[in-house]
Amino acid sequence: MSRKRQQKNARKATTRQMRIPSKPSVTLPPQQPRPAIKISEAILTLAEPLRAHYREPHRMQAIIAIAVMAWNIALFPDEEHAQVQGMLLESLPPQLSGEDVGVLLSTIDTLIARKHLLYPHVREYILKHDLSFVNDRVTLTVGTAPVPATIQRRSS
Repeated sequence: MSRKRQQKNARKATTRQMRIPSKPSVTLPPQQPRPAIKISEAILTLAEPLRAHYREPHRMQAIIAIAVMAWNIALFPDEEHAQVQGMLLESLPPQLSGEDVGVLLSTIDTLIARKHLLYPHVREYILKHDLSFVNDRVTLTVGTAPVPATIQRRSS
């Protein structure tokens, strides 16, 4: 190798070393342990009693969406469930009858109870979900983020 090329490689190596800090300048918080379960499987298990009765794809989409809502609501302290459900009710279509809303809230309460029973220590918020159907097989994928043991509400 020519002397010029050796000098060039040495300069590149020095520059690379200068760009890569030996110690990170920012200390990251310790990682929370991820749950040993798959959240997608947990949602399917949570919704199983409803899934057993309603097999049509459009109903299954609604069931999984409600199960995801219930899962996320369950992460809030019990005294805040009514407020979070109230925010949900504001986003519902106005043509739903009072009976429909009552059934929806009752279903959410049942799913929240199942989440507390089956997965009391799992603190993962579901950011997004995607349900797909191939033949008779249902596949659910979810995107999650860890939630601290207590949720601190921002003061407004």
